[in-house]
Amino acid sequence: MCASHFRYTHTLKGEILDLSSMVYAGCVRLDTAKQCLPGTRTDILSRITNWINSSEDSVPRVMWLSGLAGKGKSAIAHTILNWFSEKTEGLGSCFCFDRRREADRLHEKIFFTIARDLADGDPGVKRALANAVKNSTSLKNMAGISQQWRKLIMEPLKKFSASSVGPVLIVIEGLDESGGVETRRDLLRILAGRFQAKGFPQITELPSNFRILVTSRPLHDIEEELEDTDHIQRLSLNEILPKDVENDVHIFVSEELKGLSDFRDKELTIAVKAEGFFEWAVLACRYIKDTPPGVSRMSRFNALINPSAGQQKGLLHDTYLVIWKEIMRRDLYSDDDEYREALAGFRSVMGQILGTAELLSLNSLNMM
Repeated sequence: MCASHFRYTHTLKGEILDLSSMVYAGCVRLDTAKQCLPGTRTDILSRITNWINSSEDSVPRVMWLSGLAGKGKSAIAHTILNWFSEKTEGLGSCFCFDRRREADRLHEKIFFTIARDLADGDPGVKRALANAVKNSTSLKNMAGISQQWRKLIMEPLKKFSASSVGPVLIVIEGLDESGGVETRRDLLRILAGRFQAKGFPQITELPSNFRILVTSRPLHDIEEELEDTDHIQRLSLNEILPKDVENDVHIFVSEELKGLSDFRDKELTIAVKAEGFFEWAVLACRYIKDTPPGVSRMSRFNALINPSAGQQKGLLHDTYLVIWKEIMRRDLYSDDDEYREALAGFRSVMGQILGTAELLSLNSLNMM
């Protein structure tokens, strides 16, 4: 269940460590449904787990996993999280941004939430965090992100012994979905170690066993801050050739369409067409499997594989266009009242958006 505050009180040797009034972002945690299919993405998963487990002091504290939409960043991140929670005894935290929740202002809660997660896993961190917030209302729910980093993360960790636990993994997933450039500016500066304030604790001062995995699309402002930084290791899914991912996509497609005997010789064609985009493969398999009565699966397959010549604008764009055209045609003969009502609502909202004289704000769009 989502909650803006996480209620928790812990007693240790007569102390009452009360974190009950501290902000906690709900629904930003591990999603086991997003994991990679077993046997896929083994190389990149191995590179990330080796980075997490490395005991060398020179290992970068941060890894930035970047890639275009549909390349599988989320699946990789959640697979790593699941592995970490099952196979290690270290501390961990997961914070997943989601553009659908921009109105919740999750970026203002990120270090509140991470601090609470680390405190839940270590009595020493819990005690230090409880002492930090017990006499400060702002530190419980109103602190800016730089103050959160200083007071809720770095200062409590001064008393943290790296040898007392295994690796500590913090995953910040979907940083590009945190909002606009201004929204994530301070967070990027903290991650890049470029927050210019006297005495400000830099990310390189974290204990040597800390690892922060960040995933995002390579947006300009994110690249500008995170590239060419010694303590950040870059791992780009865009640099992996489609043919090197083709076998993984083929495994996925074979699993998804295994019940369709007439598609056994079409799986490789779909995998090649995906060009390394897992999101496209997911969309294509769903489109084929969910073929309605009276429509041929093969016609849907052909529409995906052979879009109109000379009109291609991009793999995902073409596929969504094929699906959308079919949905709009369906309205002509649909007897589904619920479907007709939903389509009418869509047309009403889109009509208002397209008919406005001025650009609408994000809040107005969310309200609609």
